[in-house]
Amino acid sequence: MATGYVLGVFAVVIVLMIFLISKCKVHAAMGILVSAIILAIALGTPWQEIEGTINGGFSGTIKSVAIVIFLGCTMGTVLEKTGAAIRITKWAIGLFGDDKMIWGIALASFILGIPIFADTVVILLIPIVSLLAVQTKKSMMCYGTVLYLGALVTASLVPPTPGPVSAAALLNVPLGQAIIWGLLTAVPSVIAATLYCMTLKTPVLPKEEFIKAAKEAVDGREMPGLTKALAPIIVPLALIVCNTGASILVPDTAIANFLAFIGSPLAALFTGCLVSLTLTGKEWKTKKILDGWVGEGVTAAAMPIIVTGMGGALATFVKNAGGC
Repeated sequence: MATGYVLGVFAVVIVLMIFLISKCKVHAAMGILVSAIILAIALGTPWQEIEGTINGGFSGTIKSVAIVIFLGCTMGTVLEKTGAAIRITKWAIGLFGDDKMIWGIALASFILGIPIFADTVVILLIPIVSLLAVQTKKSMMCYGTVLYLGALVTASLVPPTPGPVSAAALLNVPLGQAIIWGLLTAVPSVIAATLYCMTLKTPVLPKEEFIKAAKEAVDGREMPGLTKALAPIIVPLALIVCNTGASILVPDTAIANFLAFIGSPLAALFTGCLVSLTLTGKEWKTKKILDGWVGEGVTAAAMPIIVTGMGGALATFVKNAGGC
């Protein structure tokens, strides 16, 4: 089958998928499934093979990312609920001071976007950013935009958030390399976004409920130490990157073999989850944390895992047709 035809049909199906999800409000998982079936028919896949190909593409994709996504979402849940995200934000803002506070917001959202969904980062931090906007007399057009862009860039480019984990799996890129290249791309992107946000002068006042929520959060919550707050993020990233470095610099050695396990995405993210338990203090062994918070991680991971698997099924039909 001609490559031009395959790519043309694929492009049309992608447009259809976007239309179903954005305009018809179809759930992403169902929209991708419908698109995969249409693509299979358009590419001439035998009817009796369509179901098997979808199942094979789905399972082949999620087998390497499902547990990693689950562990990443669980770790993000702990960071949210223990106040670690707010602690990191306060540190980043204090690092730059009042005159350059926008850079502190950018740094905080950049860091938190690595383990936490961008939308969740915004929900967590918008009250604090609103309070800062009032204190510095800055527009929420400026502060709110940089908050979202900082988190969105790293959540889209740097594992272990589900998006880049899934992309790395689909492209057969080792997670360590995905982290390195993601960071190299994300840093200049966030710097450029922050410089742009500094030009936004349109006055936009924060909502009063956000300001009230920020005061309650700051006054009524005991924050963890900075080292504890950052450790669940830094430790797994360091392990994965060390594994990648060892496989290149000292391959087939005892240390490389050891890091191949401890620095694997599964082991590294599991280590991050264990480290995050230090944020919970003496409550770490309670049912609320070991069952309830982990359950929330499962819920948060379910949709990305399903969507990733469906994307793998869609890609399988193109590969089978010889288009890539």
